Amino acid sequence: MPWLSVERAMDAGGLGRRMTFLVDGRPVARLRRGATARVEVPAGLHVVRARMDWLRSRPLEVTVSDGETVSVSGGLTGHSMTFTGAFLRPGTALEIRSRGVRDHR
Repeated sequence: MPWLSVERAMDAGGLGRRMTFLVDGRPVARLRRGATARVEVPAGLHVVRARMDWLRSRPLEVTVSDGETVSVSGGLTGHSMTFTGAFLRPGTALEIRSRGVRDHR
């Protein structure tokens, strides 16, 4: 059974706001700072994004195989705290990255 573990980083901003994680365009988790959620996904290629208010991350493609958990972390960056990041380029204001794969076989 494949899983996706999504984590909101311990970022410096948005302390009272939740970050929404989307897998293939569907919201799967709304997380506070430092929180993690585990989501079952079908095996294969998936596109993961993060959003908070009007801020967005670039899409991240991850491939999940049976018996694996892929970990993804999202968070605010210094760029998101600037006028350019927050208002001129909000589609890249959040950072999202894969943190690795755990095999459960």
